[in-house]
Amino acid sequence: MTGKFSTKILFAQWLFSISMSVGSILLCSIFIHAYYDHLEEKKILEAYSDVEELDLSSLEDKDYAVLLNYENDNLVFFIADEHMTPVYSTSDNENAVLRNIEQRIDRFSRDPEIVNRNGKYRGTVKIRGIITQNGIDYYVAIKDFTAGDDSITVIERFYITVLLFMMLPGSILLYFLSKFMLKPMNSFIETTGRIAGGEYTEKLPEQGTSAELNCLAQNINQMAGQLQQQKEKIEEDRKQFLNQRFLQERNEKQRKDMIANISHELKTPLAVISTQAEMLEYIKENQGDYITSIQEEISKMNSMVSQILDSSVMEHQMENMLLKKLDMKEIITYISMKYDGLAKKKKIHIETFLSDNCYIYGDREYLEQAVNNYMMNALEHTDVGRNIRITLKKQGDSIRVGIYNDGCQIPDNELPNIWDSYYRHTTRQTYGRNGFSHAGLGLYIVQNVITAHNGTCGVENNPSGVEFWFTLPGLETSD
Repeated sequence: MTGKFSTKILFAQWLFSISMSVGSILLCSIFIHAYYDHLEEKKILEAYSDVEELDLSSLEDKDYAVLLNYENDNLVFFIADEHMTPVYSTSDNENAVLRNIEQRIDRFSRDPEIVNRNGKYRGTVKIRGIITQNGIDYYVAIKDFTAGDDSITVIERFYITVLLFMMLPGSILLYFLSKFMLKPMNSFIETTGRIAGGEYTEKLPEQGTSAELNCLAQNINQMAGQLQQQKEKIEEDRKQFLNQRFLQERNEKQRKDMIANISHELKTPLAVISTQAEMLEYIKENQGDYITSIQEEISKMNSMVSQILDSSVMEHQMENMLLKKLDMKEIITYISMKYDGLAKKKKIHIETFLSDNCYIYGDREYLEQAVNNYMMNALEHTDVGRNIRITLKKQGDSIRVGIYNDGCQIPDNELPNIWDSYYRHTTRQTYGRNGFSHAGLGLYIVQNVITAHNGTCGVENNPSGVEFWFTLPGLETSD
């Protein structure tokens, strides 16, 4: 139900006032009797305690003053010794001790108890007890006869006290009611502040309980929607422009790099083929060796072209990776075994240090290719008789794979460039010392694969060699 905001505030104030009055009356009617009895019992217990402090064998003026104060507060006292000789009596009646003590002596005890009895007045409160002093028992009876006017005074005092105490929870109730009523306004202030800051997707509730706020919310939401459309159009145009410019610059750079690098890579085999073909024209003997050499160079050129094509295909197909949970220890164990024979042939020693429970989420085919490229790179740059070390371990929330090889370090100024496609550093021959051919695409492919798996890759120069590594987001268990 909707209505004016001001009307709701007035209604809340009226509800608060009514609740305060009704609550006070209910509390008064429920607890007044218990409260009254509590006060009377407290008063009569205090009187009995004071009587215990008196010297009942010889009352003095100050003792009478104590008793008189209580008598002014509607208490009456009857005190007699064990021979029923009166010690003190509020009443002048000679039979007062007989009627209140001697005839009811079986009701006295050394552990006094309060007795409430409804009578002509609101309540007659009594206490009977035996006090022993100097070996003599004294019987003490104290009564409280409260008149009707006094009861009314107590009730009025109780009602005022309850009303004052109700003010606190009532004020708290009003505070929360006000906050509840003003909550839509606070929401409006926060949301419009975010809209003013450019967050035009923020929406105000249009189905609230206030008609005025609903209308205001509709207008603000309509305005924010129009601004958001304009913002999205501007942002889309900007992204398209930047993307087109980036693609043009990247394509142009890649085209130039490809031409330059392929030209450089193909220069050596073409020179060999040309030289061997000229020798065939003049030398008639051992032509088979020259033909074999030409075929080897052609094979190397074919390998380079294949790598270029493989890289192009990979860049277009990585969007369709088949992701599942993988055990990196099993993958690396499989790959190290695959290269074991080749390493022994080249007299290279491979060591593995693999931790358990190194699980990741990825595409096995592409990850195997990344590790393969690291291994080929390591084998290519490891001299005969030297070592390759493969490590797998947990590193925080990630899984780290490292492949280290003994050998020459990479110049620091070339480290940032080794991941570029077709890059070839100046100290590396076009064909590896150990007989492995390359076109500068291996590390570029590794970077693409690891990046697609939300990981990172890098290289570190060590005192006696180089370690290539990559990290991938790890999974907790193999379950």
